[in-house]
Amino acid sequence: MLPLHVLLFSVEGTKLKAVEDLKYLTRIFFNDGPLDTEINARILKASQTLGRLRMRVLRKLNIRFCTKIKVYHDIVFINLLYGCETWTRYKGHLRQLKQFYRKDQITYLEILD
Repeated sequence: MLPLHVLLFSVEGTKLKAVEDLKYLTRIFFNDGPLDTEINARILKASQTLGRLRMRVLRKLNIRFCTKIKVYHDIVFINLLYGCETWTRYKGHLRQLKQFYRKDQITYLEILD
């Protein structure tokens, strides 16, 4: 890959500045393409989401269990796995995701007790 100062892009005559990383919507793109930072960011986002859901949904007694499960899966997993279909998966990355999932499940089961 060419160094950042060599890559020049322009749109309608306006030169664009090269950056090391770019956050677009909820995705983070890096100019050298490592997944480690992206996966760590996804795990952090999912963990933050779970933390916000705890008091608002998961610990509420007037919300049905099946609704809690659906909210948990639909919101936490979307935050964790957003954009994963474009990732090149390696064993280390899968291990990180599985580790978060197991820890997350234990936390979730404690909430339901």
